[in-house]
Amino acid sequence: MLLHDLKREAMLRPDDAGARFDLGEALFGDKQVEAAIKQLEKAVALDPDHTNARRMLARAYRAEGRNTPAERTWEELVKRRPDDAGARDELSEILVEGRRLDDAILHLEEALKVDPSNVSRLLRTAELSRRRGLLPRARGHLEKARKLAPGDPQVTALLAEIGLELGSVASFTSPLQRGREFLLGRARAALEAPPFKAGLTTGALRDAAERLLSMDVSGAKRALVTASPAEQESDPYQLLRAEITLLEGDLDKSEKAYRRCVERAPGSRLGWSRLGEVLAARGQMEEAIRCYARHLALAPDDAGALEALGDTLSAHDRPEEAMVAYQKALKLEADPTVAARLAELRSAARRAEDEARPIGRLGALGWNAMGGVVSPLEAVAVPGKGELIFTGPVGKSGQDAAKVAFSCLKARAESLGIEEAVRTLDLHLHFIDTEHPKDGPSAGLALALAGLSAYTRRPLKPRLAATGEITLQGGVRSVGGLHEKLVAARLAGVETVIVPRKNLFDLRELSRDVLDHLTLVHVDSLPEALEHALLLEG
Repeated sequence: MLLHDLKREAMLRPDDAGARFDLGEALFGDKQVEAAIKQLEKAVALDPDHTNARRMLARAYRAEGRNTPAERTWEELVKRRPDDAGARDELSEILVEGRRLDDAILHLEEALKVDPSNVSRLLRTAELSRRRGLLPRARGHLEKARKLAPGDPQVTALLAEIGLELGSVASFTSPLQRGREFLLGRARAALEAPPFKAGLTTGALRDAAERLLSMDVSGAKRALVTASPAEQESDPYQLLRAEITLLEGDLDKSEKAYRRCVERAPGSRLGWSRLGEVLAARGQMEEAIRCYARHLALAPDDAGALEALGDTLSAHDRPEEAMVAYQKALKLEADPTVAARLAELRSAARRAEDEARPIGRLGALGWNAMGGVVSPLEAVAVPGKGELIFTGPVGKSGQDAAKVAFSCLKARAESLGIEEAVRTLDLHLHFIDTEHPKDGPSAGLALALAGLSAYTRRPLKPRLAATGEITLQGGVRSVGGLHEKLVAARLAGVETVIVPRKNLFDLRELSRDVLDHLTLVHVDSLPEALEHALLLEG
C-alpha cells in the first residue's frame, strides 16, 4: 500500500492502532522519523500491548538519538513481554552506552534463559561481566559458549585470559588447545608404541603412518584413502583415521572416529582417552568422565589419565572426586601442576566451608560512576585496649562511618553482651577490595554488623550484604543509589540484603529480574537488623 493510502486509512480510522502502526512503519522506512514517532506514539497509546508498534517506536527514538525515551520504551516492552530476548538485547545496547553495565548484564542473562544457545550473546555477556570485574561469571558464560562452539578460537582465547586473571590452575584446559605441534608429536609417539605399531607394517597403513611420522598430515590422509577393504576393517586403520581427523581440528569427525575405535576395540586405552578428550573439549563432561574411567579400568596406574580425569571432574563441578583423582596421580608421579591443582581445590573447599557460617564477614553495598559495588568487608576482634582499627581505601566520610558504628556498639555493649570484649579487645574492620575506593556513610550498618559478629564470634548469614547509614543511637537512615546497589548484589550472588526501611519508596521501579533473586529485609534500627543478620548460636 502506498504512503498516501496509509495516511488516508489513518485519517479515516484515527482510533485504529493497526492503521497508525502501518503508517508509522511506512514513514520510518521512508526516513521520515519524526513523523513516524508521532504515529507510533499514538498507536501505543491506543493499544499498549501492540508489541510491534512499541518496538518500532523504540527504534525510531534511537534513530533520532533520543536514548532516554528509547530506553523507557524497551523497558516497558520487557515488562510486558519478559521472554522477548530481542528486546532485552536492544535494551542492553542502550544501557551499555549509558554506562549501566550491570543492568545490561542482567538483561542479557535473562535473554539467555530464553535462548541459551546464542553464542554471540554469551560472548557479549562474558565481555561485559569481565569489564565489571565479575570474572567467575564471565568464565561461566564462556564455558557455555565453548560447549556450543568447541572449536571457536575467540572463546578459547578468552577463557585462557580469564583463567590467568583469576590465577586459577584448576580450571579446565583441554590438551586439544595446546596446538597442532603438540598433537602431532603425541600422534607420532602413539604410532611408535607397540599396540599401535604392530598393525602398521604393510600396505596403505604403513605408508600413511610413515607420512605422519614425517609430519605430512595431508599425505597421510591421502595414503589412508587407498587402504584396501580389509585394511579399512582393521583396528589400526580406525585409530589412524581418528588421529588424522583430530590433527585437522574437526571435533565432530574425531568424535565419530574414536567412537568407532572403542566400539570395535573396547580394550583400546588410546581410543578411550582420546574420546574422553574430544568429549570434554565439546563440553560433554559426564560422558568424558566415563571414557576416562574405562581407560583407567584398563590401566589403573596411568598418572596422565588420572590427571585428565581430575581436570574433567573439576570442570564438571565435582571437586571432591577431582581431589581423589589428583591424589592418586601424585602417588604415581610427582607433578607440580597436579599438586597445585589439588592445593587449589582443597583451599576452595576450606573457603566454602568457612563461608557457610562466616564470622565478621559480609558485603557492604556501595556506589560509584560505573554502578553498584559489593565490597567484601571483614572484622576481627584481637587482644588490645578496646580501640578501633580501620583499613582499606576509604575516604573521610567512610572513616567517620566506622567510628560511628564502633561507638554505637560500645554504647550498647551491655545489652549486646559484649561489655568485656569492648574493654579488652581491639576491633579491626577492613575492606578487602582495594581496587574500589570508598567513601560516604552508607556502609555504617554493614560495619556495625561485622563488628558485632567479630566480638561475639556469632556467624552472620552466608551471602549477606547490607547498606544503610547508622547513627550513634542505632538508627538506620536511608541511602542513595539503591537500584544500582541491588543490581550489583544480584550479580555478585548475594542472597539476602538488609536495607533501610526509609528506602522502600526507591524499590518501586526495581525489576522482577532483581527482586525475584534477592531477599530484602527492611529495618529501622541496628537491633532489628541483628535479628535478621546473625545466625543462631550452635
